[in-house]
Amino acid sequence: MKTSTWSSLALALSVALPASADVLITEYVEGSSNNKAIEISNLGTSSVALDNWVLKLAFNSNQTFSSTIALSGSLAAGESVVVGNSNASADVTDVSQITSGSLSFNGNDVVALVDDNDNVVDSLGELALGSTYAANTTLRRKEGSTGRTDVTVAFDPAVEWQSFAQDTFDGLGCSGLEACDGGGGGGNTFTCVDETLTPTYAVQGSGARSPLVPDGSFESTDDYFVSGVVTAVTTGLYKGFWLQDANGDNDAATSDGLFVFTSQAPTDVEPGMQVCAGGKVKEFFSFTELDASGNNWEVIDTVGELAATDLVVDEGETLDDALERHEGMKVRLTQTSDMVVTRNFGFDFDAFRNNMVLSHDEPLFKPTQLHIAGSQEAADLVAENDANQLFIESDLKAPDGVVPYFPDLDAEQGYIRIGDTVTNLEGVIGYSFSDYRLVTTNTITAGDFVREQDRTAAPQSFDDTNLKVASFNVLNYFTSASAIGGDLNVTCDDQADADASRGCNRGTKDAAEFALQQAKIVNALQAMNADIVGLMEIENNGFADSGALANLVTELNSRFADETDHYTYVTPATNDLTEGAFLGGDAIQVALIYRPEKVTPASDAVVVRMPEQHISGANPDGEERQLDKFQRDSLLQTFSVVEGENLSVAVSHFKSKGSGCYEDWVAGEFNDDPADLQGRCNEFRVSAAETLGNALIDVQGDIIALGDFNAYGQEDPMRVMTDYDAANASRKIVTAAGTSIAGVTLDEMAREVGDGFGYVNLATYALGDDAFSYTFDGELGSLDHAVGNTSVVEKLTGVEDWHINSVESTLFEYSGRFTGDLVKSDNPYSSSDHDPVIVSLNYVEAPQKFTLRFKNKSFFWVQPTINGDVNPNRPWLRWKSNRKYNQNSEFVTNEGIGYGDSVSLGIRLWGFIDIPCGQVTLDEKTTAVFRRFTCNIK
Repeated sequence: MKTSTWSSLALALSVALPASADVLITEYVEGSSNNKAIEISNLGTSSVALDNWVLKLAFNSNQTFSSTIALSGSLAAGESVVVGNSNASADVTDVSQITSGSLSFNGNDVVALVDDNDNVVDSLGELALGSTYAANTTLRRKEGSTGRTDVTVAFDPAVEWQSFAQDTFDGLGCSGLEACDGGGGGGNTFTCVDETLTPTYAVQGSGARSPLVPDGSFESTDDYFVSGVVTAVTTGLYKGFWLQDANGDNDAATSDGLFVFTSQAPTDVEPGMQVCAGGKVKEFFSFTELDASGNNWEVIDTVGELAATDLVVDEGETLDDALERHEGMKVRLTQTSDMVVTRNFGFDFDAFRNNMVLSHDEPLFKPTQLHIAGSQEAADLVAENDANQLFIESDLKAPDGVVPYFPDLDAEQGYIRIGDTVTNLEGVIGYSFSDYRLVTTNTITAGDFVREQDRTAAPQSFDDTNLKVASFNVLNYFTSASAIGGDLNVTCDDQADADASRGCNRGTKDAAEFALQQAKIVNALQAMNADIVGLMEIENNGFADSGALANLVTELNSRFADETDHYTYVTPATNDLTEGAFLGGDAIQVALIYRPEKVTPASDAVVVRMPEQHISGANPDGEERQLDKFQRDSLLQTFSVVEGENLSVAVSHFKSKGSGCYEDWVAGEFNDDPADLQGRCNEFRVSAAETLGNALIDVQGDIIALGDFNAYGQEDPMRVMTDYDAANASRKIVTAAGTSIAGVTLDEMAREVGDGFGYVNLATYALGDDAFSYTFDGELGSLDHAVGNTSVVEKLTGVEDWHINSVESTLFEYSGRFTGDLVKSDNPYSSSDHDPVIVSLNYVEAPQKFTLRFKNKSFFWVQPTINGDVNPNRPWLRWKSNRKYNQNSEFVTNEGIGYGDSVSLGIRLWGFIDIPCGQVTLDEKTTAVFRRFTCNIK
């Protein structure tokens, strides 16, 4: 070993010595927690005055230094000075001559030694880059190194530095690559010998907190020592290793496992090792752990990996209760565990990583889908849902397009659907971000997802259906980007705006992505095979041939060889359009497409103008703000379905829950989910629902109002459309304040609404509580609805929320932004984020009547014939007389003749001479006239 030559710094000098280029940073320690240190050595032959010298630090990708630590005194030739973090372990502080809480860096920050003339003498890192160059490691300067004075050039530590394991401190205080003689120490000297061991289950206890942590505190007073078998080592979401007592205490109420926090998992610990660790027991945000940071553990033996414990949720306990009993343990999910997917693999904004969420027994439902907002039932379901979630995690953050524990992920075969039961997955149970998490330790295959509700190639067919009406949100179907070539939408300034990353085009700007989106949407529409479809989120770039709507319809029609199956779209009158071309003023619009062979527009389309909100107000903090909010116009078209039967379809897309309105602002809920759980702008959507309902009051015949109402089944807007009883309601429904339509004031102040409009929510009517079309944050519900009047209900043969999107992974949507190299498919699954709602109806056509007359204007008795046959009951038609047949006549019925049939008519003179009248198609009125030995049809 080298001998440390460090001596105390002189505090004053009689003569100032010049700065030396031989003063360098010779050691850099980026250890666990606050274990940070910088060693500065004088490699020259003369002392150097450090008065007014400083260490400067720049963090992350900053371009300037933001932290300074002053140096002082003189540094003799061959000596070293250590600057350590004041909160570091004793191994660092004991050998530090200068300590500062400001010495903090994380492997991607710039550290510079600056002399008294503000010259950079030496440095590590590169300004403005922020890339990691030495995280969780110790660096020592190689011999022959020179000072690095330019902090703007690329920095490669491998050129002049040698790296050592994290928390290596034994070189502090002396320059060189070897350890110091009597220096800062190093290595792991911890031992459990002669210590009293506490079993892991005694640390966990039978409650939610460790019995070793006093009430009102977050850590134990004393240190405790535990021993167990390592079941997992984690370096990402949790930093440390997981110990489990091999025998346990046979008490189901206490967990046999425990997480050991080390701040960074050691390289010498692996699953299957018997390890002893010591430290304080902590309740880290309600997660019981042993804090063994500072290398407070030792490997005792290698005994082999423990088998996972099957997770079982007992009768009468919540999932949270069961997971608390297994906290820290290695568990296995079996079919008996009954853990189903309630949120597909995707991004978790709380943990800021990709994961999946399971629930016990069945997927979770949005409380306001099933219960009236503000009700006790809704509040109870909130609590039940919160206690019924298990997040499935990988240790390290998942790369884009990869499910680490499911390498077989595939758009066609290896997919995951909400409702799947997950089996054979193993992992350790942790707790963070207020939820239990299973950190996986194995991988599973497609066969480990047990599926009751699989994909279907097409929606269900219902008997006696002769008309289908559907609603479909097409997930920002935009064509205005240069790569696609459509017209600009109403919000675009120019083509550059449509092509900009955050411009007026909300859809894809990539030709390949658009081709995939188009194929998926068209494949879904083709399989739906509906006769009338209300569309949402299609670009509002006009009704011309180069608009998004025409683009979609043209591609859809190309899939049907028979022109009777083709679609066209509803075009409102020019005077009803913004600038004579656009439906309203948003970048997206609603639209209606239909099959002309099945239905015919009975009148002009009606654009239903929706409310705007323009009002200012103060929030609870006294901040004043002007609120200007808008909604998309709705579109109403009446169709003639069969003779005497009209169906009016109104398609709407109400204001979203994503941004706040006036009511949220003044309530202090502008950036949060409101307390009633209906999302932001609820009152504004109530105003829209009332406006739509009023627009339909005078419409005659059958009515279906469909679309994306952005409200769950029992939220205020849907109750306004359906069965709200104002007189008996415990909580009154009110409109938004400061609203107007086309410049005409609607409501200056909030106003209670009257009774609901009485429409029937068709999916709820047909499917009950199983109806859903959307998922958000692990809860199912319906934002997409079709409501109908009573005459529609009488014609209903079936309703389906076709689950091609809500239960599928968003990874398979058309966008490749966060999916890496994942191979996509043009199948209809994940074609959007909303399921289509499909309503099947039966319209009974009125019996078609015909009248067939024979007129004998001769002086002879004759026999009328149909298809050569004579009526056996009335064979003769006397002179100057008529005979009438219709669809109910016995002779016609016996002949099997009906409306629209082609028949041959004739006259038999004297009973044996056939005189043809001709071939005719029977319609409302057909007449055969015999005179002068000839017969003609009129």
